[in-house]
Amino acid sequence: MKKLLVILVLFTALGCKKKSINPEDITQYNWSLSSATISPAMVVNGKPETNFKTMAGPSGCLNNNYTLSFSKDGSYAFSSNGPLCDMISFKNAKYTRSGNQITLNDGLNHSSIYILSGNSITNKYTFEQNNVSYTVTYIYNPKQ
Repeated sequence: MKKLLVILVLFTALGCKKKSINPEDITQYNWSLSSATISPAMVVNGKPETNFKTMAGPSGCLNNNYTLSFSKDGSYAFSSNGPLCDMISFKNAKYTRSGNQITLNDGLNHSSIYILSGNSITNKYTFEQNNVSYTVTYIYNPKQ
């Protein structure tokens, strides 16, 4: 019985390989937000907080399957199934790609740079609040 258990554990361990993505076609995947880290930490309810994803609470958009999807026609969309999420769909939202750099343009002359590296897409967003400059690093991972 012990031998059977050892063999079963061995096959399970060897059979679980991390699947590599095809970086050439980002449209094959929905890119789920895995983390959103703010630096420096913001004070929330008297405590320093770096997890930007959960700062809006359990009903916040970032905390409820926040996903970035790319279409073959050059459009993109963000989605979330949070109860308090009213996702804005930009009619002319388009993306372009040059190597590992993906530029999202919302159709209103606002663009953001995203970087594809390995099995993740990263974006950094900087804003100022109360004379403090904050940077949020968003990391998306693929799911098929």
